[in-house]
Amino acid sequence: MKNKLLISLSLALPLSAGAIETNWSGFATLGYAQSNQPYRYQRWIDDGGTLMRDSVVGGQLDLRFSPQWGAAIQGKVAPADNHDSRVSGSISWAFVSWRPQDDILVRIGKLRVPMMLNTENQDVGVTYDMARLPIEVYSIIPTVDFIGGSVAKTWLVNNLEWTLDAYAGRAKSYIRVYGREITSYASYPGAEFLETDVDSGGLVVSVRGAENIFRAGIHEARVSRSGGFLEDIPLAAGGYYDVANGSRRHSFRIPVQSLGASIMLPERVKLLAEAAHMRFTGASEGLSRWGAYVALSRQWGSWTPYVSFARTRSTGKALSLYESIDGNARFPSAALNKYQKFNADVVMPYDQWTAALGTSYRIGPGGMFKAEWAQTHTGVASSFVDAPAGGDSGGKRINIFSLSYSHSF
Repeated sequence: MKNKLLISLSLALPLSAGAIETNWSGFATLGYAQSNQPYRYQRWIDDGGTLMRDSVVGGQLDLRFSPQWGAAIQGKVAPADNHDSRVSGSISWAFVSWRPQDDILVRIGKLRVPMMLNTENQDVGVTYDMARLPIEVYSIIPTVDFIGGSVAKTWLVNNLEWTLDAYAGRAKSYIRVYGREITSYASYPGAEFLETDVDSGGLVVSVRGAENIFRAGIHEARVSRSGGFLEDIPLAAGGYYDVANGSRRHSFRIPVQSLGASIMLPERVKLLAEAAHMRFTGASEGLSRWGAYVALSRQWGSWTPYVSFARTRSTGKALSLYESIDGNARFPSAALNKYQKFNADVVMPYDQWTAALGTSYRIGPGGMFKAEWAQTHTGVASSFVDAPAGGDSGGKRINIFSLSYSHSF
């Protein structure tokens, strides 16, 4: 797929291009995170500490063939999307750009979904002050990238830059399901990664002033996989829930809405606020959820301390379904009880909030240290927590300490 993409991009370039301007850049983050709990949070964080959660290294090549034609390719090495203990290389960007007019930009290739304020630059740690972008919001997206095209039109009105961005394309993505007792393929706890095909598209409006940014978007994805998705979790005649006999559908429609704002308040205090909502109608009803966060920061020289609060919650229907299935594990058979726990885990519920206090320290134009303490509280349950065997993910209080260094050049 990557070779086909690069060949397609090379064929799309204007053959009459003369001297090509090139520009190399790179970025890296070495991040350490540790919690006060023995079970894992956000796939990797536990009381043993990890470098896997936030570390990444990458580079980008920008090409300019003419004032109208350009191209870019960006690659990175980071923790794998489909395995909890592997690192893999991937292409984040690989596109050809064309400006038929100064206010119109057309891009074709592999692109990032223009959803939240920092979705497109989330791998470049020096571009934002928070140690970690709030997972309560930034996880509400079926895919972060796609192979396809986008068209952006820009207007300048009363010193405000308005941009309308339309995009469409396809990508492969993974849904991670963690079974705290068993999985669909093993009689012990573990994670499963369901490979999916995501056809997505959307419209995004951005407004930029001298110091303020506003963004709103409507997005829609259709997620499909060869083995289909569970449509429901039926209650069997024996009084137990049974995913094995649930009906299946090949694909599901997932509408997503997003809002974001970065506002400079008096006394040079910056307000960041973002929200997103996603709807999913399959057995994993917990994916239907909303998330939002608000953050305040103030720069003093090289220091930028901040405080943030984030919240996410699945629908009441999804959380009630999880509680019904989870509370049904009261049979004489230990194996059947474990199976009920797995049925509950398939719902993939989310109910948590996180408060964080941190700071960044900028070293020249290309370096940034970050430190953060955060505390996460879970309500009914949270699929961000790999619940310990014999327990659950609800009612947890997790302290997370993070330290990182990001650099760009």
